[in-house]
Amino acid sequence: MNNSRVFLSVTVFIIGVYLILDMFLWGFNWVLLVCGLIGFIGAHYLWPAKHDKGSTWYDLLEVIVELPSRAIALFLRGLGRAFKNDSLDLDI
Repeated sequence: MNNSRVFLSVTVFIIGVYLILDMFLWGFNWVLLVCGLIGFIGAHYLWPAKHDKGSTWYDLLEVIVELPSRAIALFLRGLGRAFKNDSLDLDI
């Protein structure tokens, strides 16, 4: 069961990467951007919570698949913190 979830997660991740790259190569398109981001988030949720701890391949794939979803979450948290304060406080 875990192997099929890993395969499906990696497949959805690759499709998301393709959609984002296609957007950069052939011009901006909102549909491609949204579908690519949904693909990254979907790959995050499809990844099995528990897997073999001794497998280096699973660990490597997990880091690669989780990186975009963690970056999206970090960006959204930063936006929330920026607009949480009433005063504009930019640290450069």
